[in-house]
Amino acid sequence: MDKLIDVTRMDNYYEQIVKKKFTAKQMISLVGSICAIILIIALCIFFSGIYSFLIPVALILIGLGIWLTVYLVKNSGIEYEYTFVTGEMRIERIKGKAKRRNITVFDIKGIDDIGKYYNHETGKRNVEPSKHNLVLHAEENNASDSTYYVLIHDKIRHKPALLVFTPNKMTLEKLRPYLSIELKKKFITLMKEEEKYNNGAVTNS
Repeated sequence: MDKLIDVTRMDNYYEQIVKKKFTAKQMISLVGSICAIILIIALCIFFSGIYSFLIPVALILIGLGIWLTVYLVKNSGIEYEYTFVTGEMRIERIKGKAKRRNITVFDIKGIDDIGKYYNHETGKRNVEPSKHNLVLHAEENNASDSTYYVLIHDKIRHKPALLVFTPNKMTLEKLRPYLSIELKKKFITLMKEEEKYNNGAVTNS
């Protein structure tokens, strides 16, 4: 969780921007798609030189290929914007620095559970997404040590949901006062475990 941008810091308003980090598999898929498009363009140019009737088709495919390449590169940059406003949180997905889409809106008081998405010791998930009808992803990388989950009531779809996200320390502190007594106790334990884990990681390094 190292590339986070804090836009504003006020008691009743706060924003955090999380830049999506692609996994190696996703990056290979993106590079493979671009290479395939380039290969198609090269084949179009080659065969249109042999068969003149293919020139119009080649021009169309070349134009389409260039458009797809630009589209893939532009939309590979994904960010999530977490906006906290007096006990409510809104999360939006931003593609290509322009296109916005609401992921969820929820009351923090309505959080039923909170925890780390992955267990540091076992490397396994602490929650199973398949057991939830609605799973919302707004995380830096689901394999990150800084990824959390919360069980919420999504105001957009009006149903319970599992939200996977990557809150920084300030965002977590904004959530804390609105949690139930039980979850506040769990939150304190989580923070202690996180501090212990981070101190251990620094010592080992």
